[in-house]
Amino acid sequence: MDEREPDGRIEALVVGNGDPPSPALLQRLMASAPMLICADGGANVAVAAGFTPDYIVGDLDSVRASVRELVPGERVIRIDADNTGTDVQKALRHAVHLGIRRVTLAGVTGRRTDHTLWNLGLLLAFAPQLRLRIVDDYGEIRLVQGSVRFNAPLGQKISLSPLDGPAQGVWTRGLRFGLHRESLALGIRDGISNEVIGNPVEIGVEAGHLLLIVQHDGGRDQVQWLSA
Repeated sequence: MDEREPDGRIEALVVGNGDPPSPALLQRLMASAPMLICADGGANVAVAAGFTPDYIVGDLDSVRASVRELVPGERVIRIDADNTGTDVQKALRHAVHLGIRRVTLAGVTGRRTDHTLWNLGLLLAFAPQLRLRIVDDYGEIRLVQGSVRFNAPLGQKISLSPLDGPAQGVWTRGLRFGLHRESLALGIRDGISNEVIGNPVEIGVEAGHLLLIVQHDGGRDQVQWLSA
């Protein structure tokens, strides 16, 4: 092992300082023993739920001193506040530096609409380096790259939304309101509140950037990802 990949893990959970995920959700996300990287005050949330961060990254203006002391000094990465990005973005950069390949983002929605919008953009910005998803107690958000395939309970709510301009050539299988190489554009044509009627579900996009939002039923993730 080297300092870039200290324990061989390639999966990480990055916890931000947005609307806190419930302790039950954090328990589920930590079940696979990912590396736990906290963006500044996200460390307060993780420790309150019983988890000690592997790393704390950010300008450190929100993390409590008692929480900071739980982590070895060399794993508390201070990056002064500037205009190069948020603490979550800096935490993701550190994950890339460590050799992480898959990241779940939690605590990055709610509270601040501006931060939520910015964090959605991170799905695209880090797509070349990380397999990235955003999870909260209400659902999961992923960027569709080419196509995705999964099984889900019948009746599962699925929404599709373009990210930064029209998404073109969008097609689906297994959803109540099928799309057949159509274009989706914000405020013009959406793919909100679709529903699973058959498995496996397949969703593809030919051009543009498409977000897939899976609503969790009662806070539980019952989707089986076959390819993503």
